[in-house]
Amino acid sequence: MATYPLKYIAEFIGAQLLGASNADGITITGLAPVASATASELCFVSKAQYASHAVTSKAGAVICAAAIDGCNLPLLISSNPYLAYAKATALFDLPYTPATGCHATASIDPTAILGAEVSIGAHAVIEAGVQLGNHCHVGAGCYIGAGSSIGAGSQLQPNVTIMQQCSIGAYVRIHSGAVIGAEGFGFAPDVTNPNPRCKWQRIAQLGRVLIGDYVRIGAGTTIDRGALDDTVIGHGVILDNQIQIAHNVQIGDFTAIAGQTGIAGSATIGKRCIIAGGVGIAGHLSIADDVSITAASVITKSISVTGSYSSGMAFSDTVHWRKTAVAVRQLPDELPKLKAQIAALQQHVNQLAQALAAATNPSNTD
Repeated sequence: MATYPLKYIAEFIGAQLLGASNADGITITGLAPVASATASELCFVSKAQYASHAVTSKAGAVICAAAIDGCNLPLLISSNPYLAYAKATALFDLPYTPATGCHATASIDPTAILGAEVSIGAHAVIEAGVQLGNHCHVGAGCYIGAGSSIGAGSQLQPNVTIMQQCSIGAYVRIHSGAVIGAEGFGFAPDVTNPNPRCKWQRIAQLGRVLIGDYVRIGAGTTIDRGALDDTVIGHGVILDNQIQIAHNVQIGDFTAIAGQTGIAGSATIGKRCIIAGGVGIAGHLSIADDVSITAASVITKSISVTGSYSSGMAFSDTVHWRKTAVAVRQLPDELPKLKAQIAALQQHVNQLAQALAAATNPSNTD
C-alpha cells in the first residue's frame, strides 16, 4: 500500500499546506469521500456549499479552495481543488504494468515492426505491416489490422479491435471492447435489385481512422472509418464509454465527450468542446471551438458561436409532462390562430392609444 507524507502530497499537487504544525508526522494512505475518510486518508471539497462537510470529517487532511471556519484539519489550499484532487489520485493509482515481451499464444505477422520493450498479451493478433512504437502494450485478445500503426507508449486494454490502415498516436489509451476503424454505415437504396431480400447497395468505406496523441477512448466506444475522407480524432481528446462516432467525423483537440453520445457522419466538432452524455449530433454540420452541450441535447443545426447549448424538455411528473407534450403537439395547429389573435389585439391597442392621444392633446380643447 502506497503511503506519502502530507508535505510531499502538498508539493506534488501544488497546494499550500495550512494548519499542520505537526505535518511531519502525518502520512496519507489513500483518498476517500469527505464523509467517510479516516485519519490516514485525504478528501477534497471542490465547492463552497460543501465546505461545512469538512468540519465533521475525520480525514487526515482536506483539499479545498480556502480556509474553512470550524475545521481543525490540515488543509491543502488550491485555487482548483478538483484539479488538485485529480493530481493526487495518480499517487495511489495501481496501474497494470505488464512484462515486456510477446505471449506465446500471440499471433504476430513476420512483417510487423515492433518497437523496443513492447508487450503483447495472450491470443492477440498482429496482422501484416503493423507498426508498434516503443513501450506499446497490446492486451490479451486484441486485434490490430494490416497496415495499422500505434505510437510510442500507447496502451490497448484486452479485447480492443483496431481495423486495417488505422493510425493511432503516441500515449493513447484504449479501453476494452472499443472498435476503431469498423465499416461506416453507408448504403444506397437499390430498388432494381432482383433479390427481394436485398434492396440496399453497400458503399465500401475507403477512408481510415486517424487518432492523435494522448487520446483516451472508453470501453465499448466505436469509431468508424471514413467513407472517402478519413475520420479524425485530434490530440488530447477524451471519449467516455459507449460513444458512437460515424464515418468522416472530425473532432478537434482537447474536446471531451461523455457516454452514449452519438455523432452522425461528416460532422465536424471544434477544439476544447465539452459534450455531455446522451447527446445526439446530426451529420454534415459543424460545431465551433469551445462549445458546451448539455446532457441529452439533440443538435440538428451547425453552431458557429462559442457558448453553452441545450435542447429537449426538462423532466417533470408524468401527468404534467404528458399535458406539456400534448400542448407542444397542438402548437403547430394553434399557432396561426394565436398569431391572428395577437395581431388583432395589437391593432386594438394601437387604436386605443391613438384615441387616448387625441383625447389628451391640448390642441383639441376649446
